[in-house]
Amino acid sequence: MSETLVIWGASGHARVVADIVRLNGVYDIAGFIDDINPERAGELFEGSPILGGRETLAKYRGAHLIVAFGDNEGRLAAARIAVEHGLRLGTAIHPSAVVAASARIGAGTVVAANAVINPGAIIGENAIVNTAASVDHDCVLGDGVHVSPGARLAGGVVAGDCAWIGIGAVVADGRRIGRGVWIGAGAAVVSDIPDNVVAYGVPARVVRSRS
Repeated sequence: MSETLVIWGASGHARVVADIVRLNGVYDIAGFIDDINPERAGELFEGSPILGGRETLAKYRGAHLIVAFGDNEGRLAAARIAVEHGLRLGTAIHPSAVVAASARIGAGTVVAANAVINPGAIIGENAIVNTAASVDHDCVLGDGVHVSPGARLAGGVVAGDCAWIGIGAVVADGRRIGRGVWIGAGAAVVSDIPDNVVAYGVPARVVRSRS
């Protein structure tokens, strides 16, 4: 018997999550939370109702929830609120993704189509490993990390909480990416990147602070 799932978010990434959930058949989607557009309550989105804003969470105490929007810090904050309301974090892994038996996937995390997560990798909570991204052996990704479509992480990469690795970026083996870092699209990271900066280019260089 499927368990109830609420998806927090009602835009593009939420469509992806809903598709993964339905392909897996583990959860029944009760509906979507939209905190930004309260007037959408009752509207159908991807075949399920928009339930309203966060004020509706209490009605789903005991259900599972996945936060389905791209803002890394916001995703962690929303997950904390949901847990405080008695919901449990679910996970969504696309059937075409390859996840090694020894890899660890944190609660609330989404692994999209054709992604690869290799042996010994540890993925934190509420992370996103997006379409056709690869996370090689023994990588450690913190909570709220987003590995964008087509990004490639070589073995032993460490990424701090809420790091965002842009579409098509590559990270050399053993590199460390700090907390809250944004790595630009197509970047090649060949040296460590400190916390809370934006870095891009080939090779990737720090261009500004995010503080």
